[in-house]
Amino acid sequence: MTNMIRLWLLKIGAGRTAALSCALGLLAVPALAAGPEMVTFKASYAISIAGIGIGRADVESRFIGNSYAAAITGSTNGVSRLVSDASARLAGNGRFFGNRVVPSAYNLETNENGFQTHVKMAMASGRITDVEALPRLLQTKDRVPVTPRHKIDVVDPLSAFLVPLDRPGVPSGRRACDRTVRVFDGWTRYDIQLYYKDTRAVDGGTDAYVGRVIVCGARYVPIAGHRTGNSDAMSSTRLEVWLAQLPDMPVLVPYRMQIGTDLGDLVIYSTRFTVDKAERRADAKVVSPAASP
Repeated sequence: MTNMIRLWLLKIGAGRTAALSCALGLLAVPALAAGPEMVTFKASYAISIAGIGIGRADVESRFIGNSYAAAITGSTNGVSRLVSDASARLAGNGRFFGNRVVPSAYNLETNENGFQTHVKMAMASGRITDVEALPRLLQTKDRVPVTPRHKIDVVDPLSAFLVPLDRPGVPSGRRACDRTVRVFDGWTRYDIQLYYKDTRAVDGGTDAYVGRVIVCGARYVPIAGHRTGNSDAMSSTRLEVWLAQLPDMPVLVPYRMQIGTDLGDLVIYSTRFTVDKAERRADAKVVSPAASP
């Protein structure tokens, strides 16, 4: 389950804490010349397992032209902190080209009861050009080795569920869902095979999302870095991601995620969902989400 959870907030829970190594610090957005509008998406997500709240995450993404900078910060809360006090900071940026996400950088920092993990990756044209992932994986006989070919034509966990659209308008469910996302997280390579299940209407109330969501089923397929004798406690029949389109933008983002586990369904769902737009100035400096009020 830990590999799937690391998948955005999605991949929440990078490596060691099943529900909340999800998160991230905010990356600065490069300044652009006057003209492109800056769109800021902010959301909060509650995280529960078997109906019990265990954490939360806050997301901020900024879009300028075809560039994006996305960020998540998360932590355990409630009674779950009696078992595990975990927090995480995660960030990434890159560009959209048609319906492709082409990341440039990805960073992850997690801390669970003093145990820390760290990933720093640089990418270009879908290829990992530099990676540092700590702690290093234990080399065992049953571990599938990661080779250079596993670092080509991939995205990072944060970019995995940003879904750009190659044409305007309301996307069909199959257009949004029917695809395979090839992910490298610094330690492991895996595929997320998405397929269309349903289209639904949701109304989260004030400051939350109201509108249509596309429900994608998902299958997690380990490729490299995993141990063949260590099966993940995930149910491939209970993996879902609900995608919502940002207003007036050709981008879909997760509204809800469900991951079936032996302990019950891990559910990440949006409780706040807002989009703001602002014109860029010619003399704009670097904009840091972390400095925003």
